[in-house]
Amino acid sequence: MIYNYTAYTMEDGLIKGTIEADTEGEAKGEIFRQGYKLLKMSQARSLPGLEELFPSLYKVKTGDLVRFSRQFATMVRGGASLQRGLELLERETGNRVLKRVLADVRRNVDRGGSLSAAFAEYPKVFNSRFTSVVEVGEHTGSLAESMEQLADALAKEHEAMQRFKRTMMMPAFTMGASVAMLVLMMTVMLPPLLEAFESRGTDVPLVTRIATAIIGGIQDNMLYIGGIILILGIGFALVRHFPKSRYGLHVFLTRLPILGSLIVTREMAQFSRTNAMLLKAGVPLARSLPLGISGCRNLALLRAFTAGEESLIAGHGFAATVGSYSVIPKVWAELIVVGEENNVMGTTLDDLATSYEKEVENRLDSLISILEPLSTFVVGGVVLFIALSMFLPIYSGMEDLG
Repeated sequence: MIYNYTAYTMEDGLIKGTIEADTEGEAKGEIFRQGYKLLKMSQARSLPGLEELFPSLYKVKTGDLVRFSRQFATMVRGGASLQRGLELLERETGNRVLKRVLADVRRNVDRGGSLSAAFAEYPKVFNSRFTSVVEVGEHTGSLAESMEQLADALAKEHEAMQRFKRTMMMPAFTMGASVAMLVLMMTVMLPPLLEAFESRGTDVPLVTRIATAIIGGIQDNMLYIGGIILILGIGFALVRHFPKSRYGLHVFLTRLPILGSLIVTREMAQFSRTNAMLLKAGVPLARSLPLGISGCRNLALLRAFTAGEESLIAGHGFAATVGSYSVIPKVWAELIVVGEENNVMGTTLDDLATSYEKEVENRLDSLISILEPLSTFVVGGVVLFIALSMFLPIYSGMEDLG
């Protein structure tokens, strides 16, 4: 935050200025350290910036964190101090939010704070997993290796998410374009043409009559259609609001024919990767599990992992309890049992993460092979329907004129 202050010194007299600090107490302390006698201080008022108005446009993206982690690891490994590394990366980054955050982190480190504690003050940028790995690296003297591990894990997760978006982009675009063309044809292009042919008493082909009936049905029942959409939207919001119904929805999603297995595989890959990285960094399993669980989005899997964590804390082990839930893949549970018995959980989870990440890629490829021809078929059907609806009446009218 920015504060306006009025101070006084014997040499310079009355001084007015601004200072940036996290709290008013820190701002006052900084002014006193500069040798000023503070007379007045107030928080500066300003219009909200673009970052506050459009946070999604200025957030720190995963790619920015990957670059920061790799470059910072290189600087630390090369012998640069934390302050110098942060200062250099602050100047180099093009992300405005990350630039501001790194400046605050550097100031906190200058005051004697730890790097992990400085990162922890910005949970929207550096999550709990990130700060925990950095903290372990600081305590064990392997900060560069810890930052490199974070960069590798973040890069894999980022690539998986980008691949999923690329997979869904083309089918979604083609479906959307076909629906837009169909709506344009039914609402703008076809009605005037039909009126012209009806005024001439020309017979209208069956395909065109079907299109006309659809248009009329939508126009006559617009209120009911809007009401149904509103009811469905409210129902979906209520399902997401209540824990039991939301849990049921998530269980249903895991049982869908194609999408369900993809959801489970992706969650298992992310959970395994997070815990493998933390265990390799020296974080004990009892501490790494909550961090891995916090990244789980599906409530059915979340319940299974949470039960396993509670079992581990109670001294009964993790793998057996997690494996009792049907949503957990049996092979994964059996391998975790082996890793737990032989005290090689880190290696086992790392191998499982690699395996499930490859499986996610394979399932996305399979999804593409299904969606691409399906979207092409739908678009072709819409184009054919539009062509027949538009040109058959014209052809029929030309025959009547002939």
